[in-house]
Amino acid sequence: MIESLTGYGSSEKGIFRVEAKSLNHRFLEINIKLPNILSKYDIELRNLVKQKFQRGKLDIIVSIKERDRSGKIFLNKNLAIQLYSAFIDLKKELSILGSIDISMFSNFRELFIYQEEEPDIDDLKDTFLEALENLHSMRKREGEIIKASIMEILQKIETDLRKIEDLVDISYNNFINNLKNRLKEFIIQNNLDENKILEHIIIFAQKIDIKEEVDRLKSHITQFKEIIQRGGVVGKKLDFLLQELLRETNTILSKTENITIKNLSIEIKTQTERLKEQIQNIQ
Repeated sequence: MIESLTGYGSSEKGIFRVEAKSLNHRFLEINIKLPNILSKYDIELRNLVKQKFQRGKLDIIVSIKERDRSGKIFLNKNLAIQLYSAFIDLKKELSILGSIDISMFSNFRELFIYQEEEPDIDDLKDTFLEALENLHSMRKREGEIIKASIMEILQKIETDLRKIEDLVDISYNNFINNLKNRLKEFIIQNNLDENKILEHIIIFAQKIDIKEEVDRLKSHITQFKEIIQRGGVVGKKLDFLLQELLRETNTILSKTENITIKNLSIEIKTQTERLKEQIQNIQ
């Protein structure tokens, strides 16, 4: 099964919520945004991602639901005593009437220390892995859609190749025969060595023969389909074959003089460009 590089997955369990998004990228790039209290688990979570994915730009956000956060509040007693003493001194010095009560301390946030409880790492991992699995499932579903599109394009290329194959011998023989007939007149008129001219015709004929290019194209298409069917991490292998397809097609275009073959080759090149767009988005 082939896998797309784009997808989305999320999970929410207990106090944790994890969102994972994947985009097209040549390599594996992992960006994880964590609350400060979870930052020490960054490397451990990255390793979990590496175990499941080989390519793609992954952006992962881990959050803790505020309403479910728990912790303890401690009073900075030393600071409270110092504040009380300062109030007493100020009251005496300025002859302020009234009493000093607890409400006077409420505006001093420094008096209260909030210590967040350590989150459960197992709950974090479960939520994280479920989000990754949901992302993975979506990438595989997208991969199947891309696979179907690739197979459709390959079918069109094979159809055009068969048409070219049917034309190759006819086009080649017609061209050589016409060339021979024209050259015979030229040889007679100019009293040239016919054997030497024929030798040059043979060399030229070999240069314009496209049978080998057609055979190689057929071989590349077969390999393409085999790799797609095997699945796995195939993007780079297919990209290499894609370059070979383009190279052979360009060679045919440069060799042939047949307009029909040229048009068919241009269509193959167009379909190959479509393949390139699809391959760029698979792992």
